[in-house]
Amino acid sequence: MPRADFQALLDRSRDKGEIPLVMGIVNITPDSFSGDGVLSPAQIQERASCLIEAGAEILDIGAESTRPGSSPISEIEERDRLQLALAALSSLDVPLSIDTRRPAVFREALAFGASLINDIDGLSDPGFVAILKDFPRVMAVLMHKQGTPETMQDHPHYDNVVESVADFFREKLCALESQGISRDRIILDPGIGFGKTREHNLSLLAEMGKLSRLGPLLIAPSRKRFLDSPGETRLPGDRDFATGGVMAWCCLQGAILFRTHRPDIAREIRRTLRSIEGARLG
Repeated sequence: MPRADFQALLDRSRDKGEIPLVMGIVNITPDSFSGDGVLSPAQIQERASCLIEAGAEILDIGAESTRPGSSPISEIEERDRLQLALAALSSLDVPLSIDTRRPAVFREALAFGASLINDIDGLSDPGFVAILKDFPRVMAVLMHKQGTPETMQDHPHYDNVVESVADFFREKLCALESQGISRDRIILDPGIGFGKTREHNLSLLAEMGKLSRLGPLLIAPSRKRFLDSPGETRLPGDRDFATGGVMAWCCLQGAILFRTHRPDIAREIRRTLRSIEGARLG
């Protein structure tokens, strides 16, 4: 049975009014910032099943940590981890997103039904454009970041973070369009926590309405450090309620996709807000 693809899921969910979609995170890494990395086939299967049971409608599979301060791994290591995960998840029919900076790694995942590119490097490698041309059912996340994972949180600076991110999206969307990639295949991610201070992240969230006018948005605030109050450092799992607050705000501002460790919270937020909206319109 063919795996469902993300494009079909998105179209169906829009028709039903079941937006934002909920993306569950599967980290195939030993050094995930949130401490939820899984490495064995049994762990991977259990993690994925728990996410789907909790309400995840798409899984984002990442085999290389890109947390602040992380170092890159080799393509061979990333490929080996990802192949292990994809084989372990072969019986699932939910759409798969692949969190990778390497087009060759994504190409190998196509055989397992991967249908969404999630590249933190903003589709800068022309290999991703080639994939989008070769496979019209594949969509992509275009993410903004400043710097590299190793250094991005050292001293991030912007004259105006919202305008910088918006200008990046405009420029990249025009470049992709000029290469034959239509805008309706691209989802925008402002890159919360990627080369941004707490204040930068909050400014981007406050101005989400401006960014959503440029295209559909993916928001990934889950368990990130900016959710702590100044001077406070909590464990990642203790940030789940704060993550829920951000997702509720983003739901009201037009986000179409949440990337989260807690699909159950995201689904409850969506259900509740849609019920209120239905009562208002009724």
